[in-house]
Amino acid sequence: LFRIIIGQLEPDSGVVQRGRAVTIGYLPQEGITVAGRTLFEEVRSALPQLADIQAELAALQAALASDEGEEAERAELLARYGELQLRFEEHEGFRADATVAKVLHGLGFREHQFTWPTAAFSGGWQMRIALAKLLLQRPDVLLLDEPTNHLDLDSLLWLEAYLKTYTGSVVIISHDREFLDRVVTRIVALHRHRLYEYVGNYSAFAQQFMRDLEAHAKAYAEQQEEIARIQRFIDTFRYNARKASQVQSRIKQLEKMERLEPPQEAPQGVRFHFPPAPRSGRIVLELRGVGMRYGEVEVFRQVDLIVERGDRIALVGVNGAGKSTLSRILAGVELPSEGERRLGHQVVLDYYAQQQAEQLSGTNTVYEEIAQGAALEVVPQLRTLLGAFLFSGDAIYKKVAVLSGGEKSRLALAKMLLKPVNLLILDEPTNHLDIRTKEVLREALLQFNGTFIIASHDRYFLKGLVTKVMELRDGQLLVYPGTFEEFLAWKAQRVDETAAQPHAEKSYAVLPPPMPTGALAAIAEAKRGKALYTQQKAARAERQKQERRLAEVERQIAVLEERKAVLELVMADGDTFSDPHRAREVANEYAALQRALDEYYAEWSELAELVERAVHE
Repeated sequence: LFRIIIGQLEPDSGVVQRGRAVTIGYLPQEGITVAGRTLFEEVRSALPQLADIQAELAALQAALASDEGEEAERAELLARYGELQLRFEEHEGFRADATVAKVLHGLGFREHQFTWPTAAFSGGWQMRIALAKLLLQRPDVLLLDEPTNHLDLDSLLWLEAYLKTYTGSVVIISHDREFLDRVVTRIVALHRHRLYEYVGNYSAFAQQFMRDLEAHAKAYAEQQEEIARIQRFIDTFRYNARKASQVQSRIKQLEKMERLEPPQEAPQGVRFHFPPAPRSGRIVLELRGVGMRYGEVEVFRQVDLIVERGDRIALVGVNGAGKSTLSRILAGVELPSEGERRLGHQVVLDYYAQQQAEQLSGTNTVYEEIAQGAALEVVPQLRTLLGAFLFSGDAIYKKVAVLSGGEKSRLALAKMLLKPVNLLILDEPTNHLDIRTKEVLREALLQFNGTFIIASHDRYFLKGLVTKVMELRDGQLLVYPGTFEEFLAWKAQRVDETAAQPHAEKSYAVLPPPMPTGALAAIAEAKRGKALYTQQKAARAERQKQERRLAEVERQIAVLEERKAVLELVMADGDTFSDPHRAREVANEYAALQRALDEYYAEWSELAELVERAVHE
């Protein structure tokens, strides 16, 4: 559809109308590569009008410096010079270099990279270069196809703030639900080969879309009943001469009837759980003085980390910080350059890498691959699991070798849900999942009673899921003792204020400063002293119980707040109160929801105080 809009493809029917003066910018998912200039020169080339104006100004200046020419001619040159200078100022020509630097910084480029040749950047960074050029061109219509695929959290927050203040129109294809919720105000859904438009963000659309599906299903069922009733009349009286005119009338009625398409089943109710995790020791995984370098390039240094049973950890950091490298070291797939890794007592580990699909057997069918090694009790659920990961019908009999990269990744991830393990390490598990399948995985992780570490930038996926955040930054691993929501609010404060939205929320939870993992390790080491162990065991168990309940309460609050936001949108719609019954239902649900929220907030306050007191003690 995007390629039709920009004229790369011609439609088989219909007409595409574009305004004569309208400029359109398009960012595809991948495939853009530039070379031949430095990074800064390449991105600045997105402002060709400035270069043209500067060249003409230089020529006019030279002409005016000479004594040649009539007075009238010089007056004309001066007028043109003034006009161009005004245009140069309107295009912020005097701030062009600063603007280019600001966009590059926002998208994650460092100052020392500005002079690098563009050919030195990998595919994901090439797409960032293309995005930077588009943002600087500021077209009237900006078409972005999965723009968040190649962005880390810092760059994503910056882009989000930038697009909120963008003066043109922005059309986005994305599976990043949080990004859509924060940026878009309209949703156009491509469904049954047609476009359907909804007002609001993604969460509002999801509610409206499900209601539309239900309404269509009801209308279809009623129409089928009507067709069956008319057909019975025709079949009963087809050979009755006295009823001939009525039979013919009903035959014509059926011929003229505009048949509704069969309803598409709503993709709801697909749930799958990890097998129960075998109990591990209290210390699940430990890193001591771990560092990693490749030749002269140091990725990180002196990483000390203790992962305890029940930890739910998000691993974040800018692209290239070393998240995948650290994930491989944690999983035991790669040895560190220095330091040691210790696996805890009775720990059964499973690891999902971004390249996990390479370990699948190409000769197996999809079903054979997932059934291989599956426990007997889960075999009846294999088709359900495959359906949740978008393998349904005959697709389960396709050979693994012919699957696309995304399909292989989904299959590899589905296989993980079948193994009884107590430590999961997942490196960008949501990259090839649609919104529904992400929710299947998220629900499975919420029910998982083991320990997990997830490297991801998917904010919606991580919210309410993790209780601790680790960030790789400048070669160090920093630990934020709080939920991902708290970490995100803390991080949002540091987004460039010039790009930040003017009406940003002022209330948020404030996290304590991040702690180097070495300090955490020293504290944990002291706790393991023999003299203190007996005394602290009971207190630690109680604290962990409180922390788990606190995390569960926070998850419930997040769910209720999201539902509350949806109800407020419904209540803001004037059509809601045209139906008294519907209005009463909405009002009752909103009141009940507010009562539940008040109870949860009271419990949260009490638990938070207990946990904080236990930490200080």
